[in-house]
Amino acid sequence: MAHPTQQVNPEVFDSALWQWIEQHRKGNMEQLRLKYGLKEPYFSAIAQLHARKKYAAKFEDLPSSWIFPTGLALEQSSSVATATFKGELLSTPYFVDLCAGMGIDTWALENKSSTKQGLAFELNEGVARLLETNLEKTRVVQNEARLDLIDEWVKTQKISKEDLTIYLDPDRRAQGKRSFGIADCTPNLIVLQEELLERSSRVISKHSPMLDLESIKELSNVQHVFIIQSNGECKEVVVVQQANHTEELTMALVDVDTQTRILFGENSTKDRLPLSAAFKEYLIQPSAGLGKSLRHEELAKEMDWTPTIYGNLYTSDKRSEPSPFYRVYKVVEESQPYKFKSKIEQAAIECIGFPESVVQVRKKLKAKEGNASKVFALKADRKKSMILTERIS
Repeated sequence: MAHPTQQVNPEVFDSALWQWIEQHRKGNMEQLRLKYGLKEPYFSAIAQLHARKKYAAKFEDLPSSWIFPTGLALEQSSSVATATFKGELLSTPYFVDLCAGMGIDTWALENKSSTKQGLAFELNEGVARLLETNLEKTRVVQNEARLDLIDEWVKTQKISKEDLTIYLDPDRRAQGKRSFGIADCTPNLIVLQEELLERSSRVISKHSPMLDLESIKELSNVQHVFIIQSNGECKEVVVVQQANHTEELTMALVDVDTQTRILFGENSTKDRLPLSAAFKEYLIQPSAGLGKSLRHEELAKEMDWTPTIYGNLYTSDKRSEPSPFYRVYKVVEESQPYKFKSKIEQAAIECIGFPESVVQVRKKLKAKEGNASKVFALKADRKKSMILTERIS
């Protein structure tokens, strides 16, 4: 493991070290760490090998010369895919990033051709040094975000309010405790929002995928809410506040892998669809992002799905078109728990409200892991059942 206090040193990187990194790209990380320990330039070089190997998919398409940090800044960073989406929201030539961290979001903001300059705050000295090396259009301040420093920069650069966007990804681990509420993060956007909107035309903030969407009502001038999904998982919630915006907000579910989205209005469906305990020919399971949006009932009405009594599962006689926002399964057999007539050799297993774990269910079914078939072990109120399905899309 990397030393908990030592950070990557950008000054040791030269052409020879990059060549060494390339030569050891397929090397054993533990053996290299045992051999070189904390000795530079190898400590910093091995950190690059580790980041490129462990987070290859997350940071794909970054510049080849990007120098990765160690520690929480690396682990907590946005992926290139989610950062690129946030970069597309920038419509002004100048921006301020209040909490830069590793700087992937900052890089996406400055990477737009229309961006002239950015200002980024990062309290950690070692990470701030890396930001100075990695970023091209952004001035890095090794300090906590301060309004007076923003005002000074704006005055020096002669930036109008209409030309400035403020971005923040608040720290959700204040006082050593992980939090999901807006008011519990640092900086507190609820307290700061009026000051930020006085200085900029737009405030864009990133929040935990666990955020209670009701808490967004504590924010003013909200124009858009984006539920960001990647690889079928809900990754983050992005809120856009527009100065002087007073109209209804819009909510969009965005799959950054396929560049597709579903747009919803502010209010969710008020007329609840009747629930069914029976399954039709197809079973539909919303993605984590669609479930997070709380708008799956609106889509269900549009797609003619019937909600079941089991969580967010839906059923239909019609086969729905493939989508990154839900999975479709063909119902093969419904039975009492463990009473299938069909022989199940391989299957994925999911328990919804069921009193036993996936491991216990798999053991009793004597089924190996597989993706082509799936067993849903279900319980709602006193009704327990199992559904054997084949995955369609």
